[in-house]
Amino acid sequence: MTVRIRYNGFFCWLMTFIAERLQATNPSKIDNPKEQIKYIRRGELLLAYAMQYNFPLVNGVSGSIFAQKNVNAEVLNLAEGADIENKPKVYWQNRLGVFGQYFIGVLTQLKLIFLPDANHLTYRVTSEGLRLCKIFRQSLSKKQEDLFWDSISSGRIGRDKLTEFKCIALHLIDNEEELSEYESVLSKPERQDITGHDISHRISTIKLLLKYIQNEGASVDRRQFVLSFLKSNFLSALDSNLEVTEEQLSWFLYELNELSHAAYEGHHFALLYSTTEEPQPLDAVLDRLEKGYNDYSNAAVDNYGIYELYEELQSCYKEKAYGAVIYVASRLLVALHKATNKHLNKLLEYANDIYDVHHPGFGPSLLIRLVGDENKKCDWSFAEDCIYSAINEHLRSSYSKSSIGQGIVHNYMVDDGLIWQLRRPDPIRTSPRLQNVLQYIEDIKWIERNGDNYAITERGIQILMQQ
Repeated sequence: MTVRIRYNGFFCWLMTFIAERLQATNPSKIDNPKEQIKYIRRGELLLAYAMQYNFPLVNGVSGSIFAQKNVNAEVLNLAEGADIENKPKVYWQNRLGVFGQYFIGVLTQLKLIFLPDANHLTYRVTSEGLRLCKIFRQSLSKKQEDLFWDSISSGRIGRDKLTEFKCIALHLIDNEEELSEYESVLSKPERQDITGHDISHRISTIKLLLKYIQNEGASVDRRQFVLSFLKSNFLSALDSNLEVTEEQLSWFLYELNELSHAAYEGHHFALLYSTTEEPQPLDAVLDRLEKGYNDYSNAAVDNYGIYELYEELQSCYKEKAYGAVIYVASRLLVALHKATNKHLNKLLEYANDIYDVHHPGFGPSLLIRLVGDENKKCDWSFAEDCIYSAINEHLRSSYSKSSIGQGIVHNYMVDDGLIWQLRRPDPIRTSPRLQNVLQYIEDIKWIERNGDNYAITERGIQILMQQ
């Protein structure tokens, strides 16, 4: 969920720096979580101000919207903008700041920090985190560190002083030692399995991305890169009869989930968009959808492949042809089942240890339940069954999520043969966060932008060559 890899070095330095300064000025507060978070929040806001002032066009900076609105003041009030007691008029609503919302999990998984425990009430860096702290610290002079502490301890800084912190820009890493340390952090195994073998899904996935950029980067618009990579991996895994690496199989399964959901949700959204806020007979809505389904005229669609069907589905949404949406979505479900039928048991077995394979939204289970038979006739009767299944699952899920004081989670209501619309969300794919991985490896110079495309660098090639 994070975009800039240098945040990791910043937080390792900031936590160490706060502890050092408290040790020197107020030792009784060194293990005080309230004090630690106060200074972390002020430090985050100071970084956001520095980035906005010095590099206003750089993205991936948390708190940048707040900083943009307030950076023109002659004196920036860090205490007013950061301290949680001033909520909601603060840069970040989460009590633990950007650190708490995004980075505690990241830094823990990367083995850079310890969580609070019975002996310590505050977050502390590990030996690996201390090493990254020391390297990050090379960017700052003692004068700059003193200014940083004066600013977050007093809660104020003059805007003209922000130029002093160009050195900790999130998007610029010129220190070879820091680049090498991030390489080490990303490359190390996440854990070991029960036999003592290293589990290295992180770097293995990064290598998949690097390999794809090496082979296809010049022909893929970077704004569509993640979808293109997932499509390529999906089709390649099918062509290889799923005899692929664990990482390739995992991303295949991810994409199968996405495609299956898109097809199934087509029935849900076509129904939703065909309703009104005024109650009307459900049968009348279904009759109109059936007419649109039967009127849909594209003789070629029955011979379309999986991704041709997926693209056609998006076109039908844009044309607001909801009977056509159901026609194409039904065929996409059947096409997915046909393509993966002989692999479904393997996928269920593979995912069983890490996922609830009986969850109604799990792709293989969904295809088995809705299609089940490779000889399933794809007609209106099948489509109508999918619609009723979607209605029941939506209502069951919505009621299970409903509680007093919660926002509305129903899209429509069905009662006594009538249906009416409550809200109108859009169908979207979930994000695998691979775009953020690309930003990480761009920041540490494994890839670079070449116009609208990505290109692998010499550093990236060296990573691919590593065993």
